[in-house]
Amino acid sequence: MYSRKQEKKRMIDIHSHILPNIDDGAKNTEMSLEMAQSYIENGYTEVIATPHWIEYGGTPKRERVIEVLSSFKKRLEVEGMDLKIHLGNEFFITPNLLQYIEEKEGATLNNSDYVLVELPMREYPQYVESVLFDLQLKGYKPIIAHPERYSFYREDPNRLRKLIEKGIYAQMNFPSIAGQYGKEVQKAAETFLKHNLIHLAGTDSHSNRRRSPKVKEAVKLVKDIVGEDEFHAMTISRPARIIANEEFVVKEPVEVKRKKWFQFWR
Repeated sequence: MYSRKQEKKRMIDIHSHILPNIDDGAKNTEMSLEMAQSYIENGYTEVIATPHWIEYGGTPKRERVIEVLSSFKKRLEVEGMDLKIHLGNEFFITPNLLQYIEEKEGATLNNSDYVLVELPMREYPQYVESVLFDLQLKGYKPIIAHPERYSFYREDPNRLRKLIEKGIYAQMNFPSIAGQYGKEVQKAAETFLKHNLIHLAGTDSHSNRRRSPKVKEAVKLVKDIVGEDEFHAMTISRPARIIANEEFVVKEPVEVKRKKWFQFWR
């Protein structure tokens, strides 16, 4: 049972591509080790490795991911790096996602009920709601990965709010708030944070270079917007509850008021 007394003032990342030679993340073990060192230097104690799972994308089998994870854990021990790594996947949404998860084709976050789900960047599939709600009916808790990067949620944040009102969670990428993906994504991240549309913050790190776990600048920006308590929840207490497969509380989402066209003219 998770309790706040057990917390360390260190962060937990629920979205990372740290495992070597699995997807478009770390290219080799040395890069993975450099990423691990960067995690430690940036205040992390635990990471859920979430390699991409794509229906027809040549995704490595679950057994292969477990094998690589086990090998990497041993290497971390040899190097004396105090960083825990857990099993997971970032699932690219498909109409058959529930079936694949039930058949253990990929891994939920630390084998919990929480599922990290990625959507297309621009086109909004008509089956998104039905897939997410089917997952919920089976007891899973979907988390939408980096919604600030999707054009349809940037254009209409209340579409995201309506999902959250039905129990869906959302995870923001730290690089988004720091402007790494451009001004539009940065602005969307700010708006989502201010309206309680983000519940978790992750790195989505892919390497030890541009897309790395170096988040100190972004951490300050997020704290300035949401405050210390909510930042703690987004990076420590909620991720810890995910790892423990326990429920957590989030703030009520706030409607995003859109300016009418004549206000822009004025």
